[in-house]
Amino acid sequence: MCGVLRGLGAEVSVVACDMSDRGAVVGLVEGVGADLVGVVHAAGAGDNGLVGSMDEARLDRVLGAKADGAWYLHELTRERELAFFVLFSSAGGSVLAAGQANYAAANVFLDALAVQRRAEGLPATSLAYGLWAGAGMGEWLGEADLERMRRQGLPALEPEQGLALFDAGLASGRAALLPLPIDVTALRSRTDTIPALLRDLIPTTRRRSTVSRADATALRRRFAQADEAGQEALLRTLVMERASALLGHSSADALDAERDFLEAGFDSLSAMELRNALMKDTGLRLPPMVVFDSKSPAGLARLLRTDLLAAGSLVTGDTEELRESAESFGGPGGTGSATVTGGAEAPSAGRPPETLRDLFHAAVVSGRADKGFALLQAAADVRPGFGSVDEIDRLPAAVRLADASEGPHLICLSTPMATGGVHQHARLVSHFGGRRKISALPVPGFLAGESLPTSSDAAVQALARSVLDTADGKPFVLLGYSSGGTLAYATAGHLERECGVRPAGVILLDTFKVHDGGSDGVPLDGLALGMFDKEAVFGRFDSSRLSAMGRWVELVPQLPLTPVEAPVLFVQCTQSFVPDGDDASPDLLSGRAEPWEAAHSLRTVRANHFTLVEDRAEQTAQVIDEWLASHGTADGGGVAE
Repeated sequence: MCGVLRGLGAEVSVVACDMSDRGAVVGLVEGVGADLVGVVHAAGAGDNGLVGSMDEARLDRVLGAKADGAWYLHELTRERELAFFVLFSSAGGSVLAAGQANYAAANVFLDALAVQRRAEGLPATSLAYGLWAGAGMGEWLGEADLERMRRQGLPALEPEQGLALFDAGLASGRAALLPLPIDVTALRSRTDTIPALLRDLIPTTRRRSTVSRADATALRRRFAQADEAGQEALLRTLVMERASALLGHSSADALDAERDFLEAGFDSLSAMELRNALMKDTGLRLPPMVVFDSKSPAGLARLLRTDLLAAGSLVTGDTEELRESAESFGGPGGTGSATVTGGAEAPSAGRPPETLRDLFHAAVVSGRADKGFALLQAAADVRPGFGSVDEIDRLPAAVRLADASEGPHLICLSTPMATGGVHQHARLVSHFGGRRKISALPVPGFLAGESLPTSSDAAVQALARSVLDTADGKPFVLLGYSSGGTLAYATAGHLERECGVRPAGVILLDTFKVHDGGSDGVPLDGLALGMFDKEAVFGRFDSSRLSAMGRWVELVPQLPLTPVEAPVLFVQCTQSFVPDGDDASPDLLSGRAEPWEAAHSLRTVRANHFTLVEDRAEQTAQVIDEWLASHGTADGGGVAE
């Protein structure tokens, strides 16, 4: 960029400055001196999270760079004759702020500052941009994220468009503008809540699919009037139409009704969108994980039929009841994601937290995550357990995510966290392009009714048996993300020592090594806060998931982690686990996980701990592919002893 500007005849200086530090901004402004004729403030920082997860540090981190920096520039230049004072704000303060509580507040502050400056007779233009494609924070988004925004009617700006809108905004003479491209056709087809700012752009009567042209009441009447075959056909068509639209297909014929949602390309966010759309279509209250739990469109249609039959026939007054249900779960005024899970309801206003989830959350946000995990471990102690794999009849079955005839079977072990599960590998798998056979393995104990291992030996025995059942005698590679990497490594060692089976490889994705039987090096506070941010997708965590997490957090540091013979790939994030390098523990080097052994192959991805398998999943998949090819595992070599 500097070279381009210099080529146009500009004189460019690059100066490092912490915009949240008033003294640093003073030095910056004084350094320019009398030559200062205008200001463009484009600094920003992200630390995504819902309002309930915000604390002083997370607010300061985001408001410091954007809001504080803007105010310092305003104070320090208000006596100067500036030609322009431009603030790069964001539409996140108006229409795009889901999961960005602090970022939304910072940008609304910029808009208000511009209005204040104009009222004082000072130049000011706040441009609340939508997402820029491949630039700024938009560079972290993958194609799935961009496609989701296009479906919502909010496509990303190309840089050329953004620059043209900059010129137009500056020339407009207005204090605050919203340079945001809108696809009215896509906006009209949305099934979730339309942001208030955009509702006047679409007609009152919105188009719907052929299945859901009327409201939930009409669909229930059609359902009640049909025979069993007709009911199944109606609901299967509904699910297929919604699912195909969310995946970007032009027709429901592109989907197989019996194919697993994960294999079809659904991730956590698209599953949430499907669930919310179906709740509005049917008026049913569906659990947060209903899409993945029902496995396939056919399975989901069967579940909807069962629930509709249980709801009974329509009577007078049902219309209002259904309207209220739809609004509570994704309709006008509802969030559609964080109200009910596993029967746990949010505590009433003025009452102390009562559920296991609420008590754990209160401990985490108050900086006492260690006490919170102790509570979960106590809850796990009263659940059924097994001390040997021979004591249980059935282990959780692996889910096939992709199929291919060549190369070793890539078996992904889920993280033993409340957000863990086979779904967390979906986005990563989508970037392998069907070139590999990939399965995801659930961790025992996270569903109601499942037993928990009572020792590290029982835990690794269960995982090893599940891996062998999934591999079915064929070459395989174990993969684990975060603490799932610890499970993968310990399982590989058990298979080599106790079963005489050597994996073709082990892949650790940003896995912090626990040591000396403890987890002092693992930032539990950061893990737990990041986990609660995901409740917007998963809904409120139920007692089964939380107590299981408590047990596994206790067991993971006790797993044997002696070096394995199989080759190991360690994928490291280049960004700190904790934003802005504010390390949570002195045991962390720059907030990053490090390779466990000198022999491990280190590869890096420009990501942080959470974006590694989400927004930056494509780069992560590429690194894995290249390593597998370079180590001869593409043909399945070096597997069995």
